[in-house]
Amino acid sequence: MKKTKDQVQLTKLVFSQNWEDPICDHKALKIKSGDVVMAITSGGCNVLGFLEFDPKEVHSIDINAAQSFLLELKICAIKHLVFEDFLNFSGLKECPNRLSLFEKIEPHLSTDAQHFWKENQKVIESGFLMNGRYDRFVKFAGRFLKMLQGKDRIQGLFENKSLESQKEYYDTVWNTKRYRAIYKLLFNKYVLARKGLSADYFHFDDGSSSFAESFYNRAKNAFRDMPIQNNYFLSLYVRGKYANLEEVPEYLKEAPFHTIKQRLNRIKIHTMEAQNWIDTMEDNSMDCFALSNICELMSVSETERLFKSVYRTAKPGARLIFRNLMIPREVPQSLRESIVKDDSLTKHLQATDRSFVYGKVAAYTIIKS
Repeated sequence: MKKTKDQVQLTKLVFSQNWEDPICDHKALKIKSGDVVMAITSGGCNVLGFLEFDPKEVHSIDINAAQSFLLELKICAIKHLVFEDFLNFSGLKECPNRLSLFEKIEPHLSTDAQHFWKENQKVIESGFLMNGRYDRFVKFAGRFLKMLQGKDRIQGLFENKSLESQKEYYDTVWNTKRYRAIYKLLFNKYVLARKGLSADYFHFDDGSSSFAESFYNRAKNAFRDMPIQNNYFLSLYVRGKYANLEEVPEYLKEAPFHTIKQRLNRIKIHTMEAQNWIDTMEDNSMDCFALSNICELMSVSETERLFKSVYRTAKPGARLIFRNLMIPREVPQSLRESIVKDDSLTKHLQATDRSFVYGKVAAYTIIKS
């Protein structure tokens, strides 16, 4: 990973699905019919899911061309494959002929995307799900977890149980010394930097002394204090795959798939820095901003510049969600009376975030006189 003076640069496929919980996005953004939405592309799942709410446009921006090519692949696959073939192509179901399905999609891809996927044919052959650099690391961590915890403990974790029984299971069965050791061994800055996350990430503002400690505490909330059923993120982290065909992002479900298919032309893909894109937009033109944790890839001065541009382009009452992984970033002090945090909703989002990887998930409303 290389870095310009203000912005970390990414060039390889890091994520093949979003690790941002779409339920948090929906609660914060409240997308409604006719809205214009800006979102960071990442794995493209949430961008596709936004189409269910009938926005006028979704501008999907990522500095990493590989993430743009992934979203383009998903869009073309949804557009030109029937639902069952799309599931087979994605990797959600077993399929011996993904390359033949790709032949139906390839002519509809841009030239650059065609070249990228020819260079990454192994991803196509095995299905794009869980095939980014971070996703493959998650699968490796899951295999390591299975070795340490054993098949029976993992099976017991996902058995349907009350929340009280779940807490007891975590405290008495799951939370072993070996389990806690996983976080120190695998979730440290040196390992994660090799898997696509810059070592520049690792600064702390949550009281933790290390990323391992911070991530362990977040995971504890998901494993112990939130319902495990319907948390597909937990299944991805532990099993390395979705648990079943029902507990998946919306675009992988049949009814939303057909709605999304009819609205794909509303997604506009932009491969560029978010700041450069937003500089092209008119004043008072945007309704929603889903910024993920891009401010962690920026300097403090660039972060302030971005939020000034968000304010300029936002309509009165526009909604915003952004996250921190580790580096503390916040709306600049000079804009906090205009980009106003919803403290109650933010607290709720943080407590119910099924993904649990992010140290902060915060919701804001943009106030203009």
